[in-house]
Amino acid sequence: MVESGKSTTFARMNSKLIKLDAPYNVIYAGGKVGRHIATLMVWNDDEEMAGGITDAASYPVIDEGEEFPAGTLIDYAELHDCRVICPYSEKEGCPATNLFWVAKMIEYDFQQLEPVGAEYILERMKLLGCQIAMPTERDKETGEEVYQIDFDVTIYVMKLSGPVGNDNEGVFRVTSNRHSGFYFEAEGTPEEIQRELRYQRSVYLGAFNDEINRISFHTSDLFKDNWVEELNQRRDII
Repeated sequence: MVESGKSTTFARMNSKLIKLDAPYNVIYAGGKVGRHIATLMVWNDDEEMAGGITDAASYPVIDEGEEFPAGTLIDYAELHDCRVICPYSEKEGCPATNLFWVAKMIEYDFQQLEPVGAEYILERMKLLGCQIAMPTERDKETGEEVYQIDFDVTIYVMKLSGPVGNDNEGVFRVTSNRHSGFYFEAEGTPEEIQRELRYQRSVYLGAFNDEINRISFHTSDLFKDNWVEELNQRRDII
């Protein structure tokens, strides 16, 4: 085609599927958790662009395991927006990670527009054979290194709206310190937040039923101590 005395070129779409070799990492990809088995690369050839390539992107292809057939293309999440939840460990002979990394990944999930939640992530990790190393601590009596079974989670409270001076009415947002071992996040009225935190805690207790004994909360926001006391007095049903 000729336009204004000049030839017009069109960009040409190209794609290439790069199959990965086992063993595979388990990744979080656009709200899905699965083995990263391949990557689809897409780009345009454009003679007018530097290097001749434009609009390059990479998308993961995953195997969710169990009831799902392998080969799901996550075309709505580019590879750089995905995260490795559980890398393959030569030492363990399977995908393996630690509790603090899992908490970081659950925090990342909460940052998405549509979080899938800890229950789905932990269930899928279990089905995919991920091993999660629990933190250790020194026994106060014997000095021996033992697995930590009691966890104290620090929560932070931010008031979003509502009457000034009344900390029991309004809309609040609560987040936790993921370095405590477990990540929590909730938004709403005090009653809604307590209900959501109890649910999230029950998910963790159910997922790590054989490894942990208790998850309790504390906060430096002293005027919210009544929230924490009620949460710690309630025993979740798992």
